[in-house]
Amino acid sequence: MRDYFEAVRDFSAAALEKKILQGSLSAGLNACVECCDRWAHGGAVGLEWYGASGSRKTVTFEQMRDDSARFANHLKSRGIGAGDVVAGLLPRVPDLFTVVLGAWRIGALYQPLFTAFGPAAVESRVTTAGGSKAKLIVTDATNLPKLDGLADGPPTLLVGESFAEMLATQSSDFAPVMMKGTDPFIMLFTSGTTGKPKGVRYPLSLLLPVASYMLDAVDLQPKDAYWNVADPGWAYGMLYAVLGPLLLGHTTTFYEGGFTVESTLRILLDRKITNLAAAPTAYRLLMAAGDEAMAPIAHPIARRLQRRRAAESGSDSLG
Repeated sequence: MRDYFEAVRDFSAAALEKKILQGSLSAGLNACVECCDRWAHGGAVGLEWYGASGSRKTVTFEQMRDDSARFANHLKSRGIGAGDVVAGLLPRVPDLFTVVLGAWRIGALYQPLFTAFGPAAVESRVTTAGGSKAKLIVTDATNLPKLDGLADGPPTLLVGESFAEMLATQSSDFAPVMMKGTDPFIMLFTSGTTGKPKGVRYPLSLLLPVASYMLDAVDLQPKDAYWNVADPGWAYGMLYAVLGPLLLGHTTTFYEGGFTVESTLRILLDRKITNLAAAPTAYRLLMAAGDEAMAPIAHPIARRLQRRRAAESGSDSLG
């Protein structure tokens, strides 16, 4: 990782734009191109996905590109286009990437909705005064009941088997709509802990600070196996589990289920994760599990120290 003062001293927004982006903030770019299309070659993997029931799926950038184009064509058939908002009340499933990238491809904004939200929270962020006025909400069967009775709610679309069938009827050819750096592409709402949630429209120029964070804070390296466990329904997960790694052409990791120490350790070991990012609560839960639980992922030096302490206390619990 670069020294902080060196990174600050050498920082140049113009140089970063030239290094990171294929397009131009002033002349035109598209977030789907930056995060998908330009990496869609040679079987490069965009997503390693773990299902809550134990299933696993690998998704390439080529698959993401084609499915995003199919979804963009579906959006166009609904009359949805540049500047409109497409909301996703979605768990961490591969279809989430189709929805996000398809919305960006057509020039629409993607609005993440946290799956733990109840009907009132969704309503305040979508249909009420100050809401996004999304033209479509994409969700799954588990979360669909939360949208029942949504006042003046937009149409809904379910992911799953019927979603795959719908995509199969659409063309995988859709030219990305080119935008400017000042054009918004994500709409996120504040948490609402200090007042009514407020919508924030993120412009495409956000790609630069996101890239800077991934490089100089997360220190993402090309050979890293990367996993950000944060939920994409909030800013940290949306920006640094979805947008950030894909922007750099890097594989991201998703686990469909809720956070547990057991599932986290299992995926860390299975994927051989070398770069882990998470909200503070996740780290606190891992620490609280204790040295014995963390032994499978402990550094060899740490393991030796743990054994020494265990031996001194009269019980070598690490074997």
